[in-house]
Amino acid sequence: MKSAPKSNNYKVKVGLFVVLGILILVSGILMIGTMRKTFVNKIDAYAILDDVNGLTRGSNVWFSGVKVGTVKHIDFVENSKVKVTFGIEEASQKFIKKDATVKVSSDGLIGNTIIVVSGGSAAADMVEDGYQFHVSKEESQQEMIKTLQENNKNLLAITTDFKELI
Repeated sequence: MKSAPKSNNYKVKVGLFVVLGILILVSGILMIGTMRKTFVNKIDAYAILDDVNGLTRGSNVWFSGVKVGTVKHIDFVENSKVKVTFGIEEASQKFIKKDATVKVSSDGLIGNTIIVVSGGSAAADMVEDGYQFHVSKEESQQEMIKTLQENNKNLLAITTDFKELI
């Protein structure tokens, strides 16, 4: 008879351990989902780009310095163009207007590649599900480096001329 209470006590401990494990698993899923904004309602929008400069699925979409969504799909379309589909949070939708443009940029000088939504006038309607954004061209990092190299050559020529004058 004394072995029966030990058996019940053991079953209660195992049951509590299993329930605790399930609670930790569910709370972890909810925390990760909240951080990644998985459970937030979104609309889909897209843009057709010539070059995505290393943009990947899951890259951020920014508007006025605030993350408003993520890239969902990247697909090739005709003439070597790339269709980038991204989700925009419904809470941010009312601030993003149909005359806004998108461009591929980087998060900092050597940061991750992101999509930046910019512009838009107060008079324009807000974007809707399935909207296609117009694309504005941004200088790539290679173009910026090329410009810096040209500036360095010009500075070298100026200093050489200055040395000859002195």
